[in-house]
Amino acid sequence: MIERLDESLPDIGVTPQTAQILAPGPKSVALLSDLYDEPDWMRQARHEAWQQYEAMDLPDPKEEAWRRTDLKAYPLDSLRVVLSARELDGIYDLPPCWDYALAPVDQVSGALVHCNGARTYAIMRRDDALSGVILEDLHIALKTHGDLIRGTWMRGATTRPGFNKFTALNAALWHGGTFIHVPAGVRVARPLQSLVALDAEGGTNLHHTLIIAEPGSRVTLIQDRVSQDSQPELNAEVVEIYAGAGAWVRYVSLQHWSEHRYSVTVQEARVAENANFVWVAGSLGGKMTKDFLRSDLVAEGARSMMAGFSFVHSDQHLDQSTYQHHRAPNTHSDLLYRNILKDQTRTVFYGMIRVEPEASGNTMAYQANNNLLLSDARAHAIPGLEILANDVRCSHGATVSRIDDEERFYLEARGLPKPEAQSLIAQGFIRPIIERMPLAHIRQRVEDEIAERFWL
Repeated sequence: MIERLDESLPDIGVTPQTAQILAPGPKSVALLSDLYDEPDWMRQARHEAWQQYEAMDLPDPKEEAWRRTDLKAYPLDSLRVVLSARELDGIYDLPPCWDYALAPVDQVSGALVHCNGARTYAIMRRDDALSGVILEDLHIALKTHGDLIRGTWMRGATTRPGFNKFTALNAALWHGGTFIHVPAGVRVARPLQSLVALDAEGGTNLHHTLIIAEPGSRVTLIQDRVSQDSQPELNAEVVEIYAGAGAWVRYVSLQHWSEHRYSVTVQEARVAENANFVWVAGSLGGKMTKDFLRSDLVAEGARSMMAGFSFVHSDQHLDQSTYQHHRAPNTHSDLLYRNILKDQTRTVFYGMIRVEPEASGNTMAYQANNNLLLSDARAHAIPGLEILANDVRCSHGATVSRIDDEERFYLEARGLPKPEAQSLIAQGFIRPIIERMPLAHIRQRVEDEIAERFWL
């Protein structure tokens, strides 16, 4: 049985008709803490992060991770945090352009929806709730799980406030967040879902996601992002994932931003002893996107599998930096990213495998990036290795190519028009990634969207 969560929205004193718009600044930092009645440690963390933000410069355009993405294009002079509180009557009251992103409620254990940063809808299956599984707005979770959140808050190598100016901005002004906690030994049978949505007045997105899977637990989260921006907007988002010893965590990260959104996303997973982490990332929207995706294998037996796909068209720009960090022996990581490029698009893949000296001993790491060009688009593939240990097996590779003429001829000879033949080949190219996603509903939705892109 699935039921509505009982917790009410925090009283922040605004309605859809009286939404407040905050400009970045120390007063806005303090106001956010006051509105959500945050504990002292979070108030202090926000304040310190804002000081870091003001003191930091934008990333150096000559830095390897940034030199192929033009930071000058980002709308950094028009940042605005939109505060609104609204509760929908039901999941099916979502606008049609948003509800397509959600699977039927009988196929999931819980769902959480944010609109313009406000928690608008939440459900949880009774059996999972009774087992102690939490899927909740991060502002509310600060009151119920504050100590747990404080012990993990923005402590990763890339999720710390000082990583870059965008993580500092998120740490100071985060508004709206997804919190998941799975107690030790608890297995969530069905996936959880999180939808981050922004309408035409949504402003800057500063969502923060925190997943804590205790030892021996099992959980899947499908998180999608949609927007209807009417002008250039910024997304500065942070995702933190902690997989305890022996846990099994799968995170599906999808992105359907509008053509006006400029994004910097930092996602990091910390994988403990004998834990398994499965990561599937899909990027289909956005004007300009920069992603940092990192898995840290911190104890013996930790394993991570990272798979991603994108289909960019028009003049989209997608820049992905991945990092597989082996810090213990007998660890295993595997990464496969595939991109389809159409029109005047550009993709950048900069991947790194690093094996520390203490990881010597039956450590394995693999990395592959494949790019399929449907036009004169440009794909930059830059895989790398930093091996500081012996007794390891690591390899990497990358390809950039067009559709094979023989494959297309084979399909055309059997009656398929050229566009349909190309579409079929491209769908087969990224199917190995899509097949790693849970729920037939989600897989079919993504496949349909990819097929439609050939006609845009």
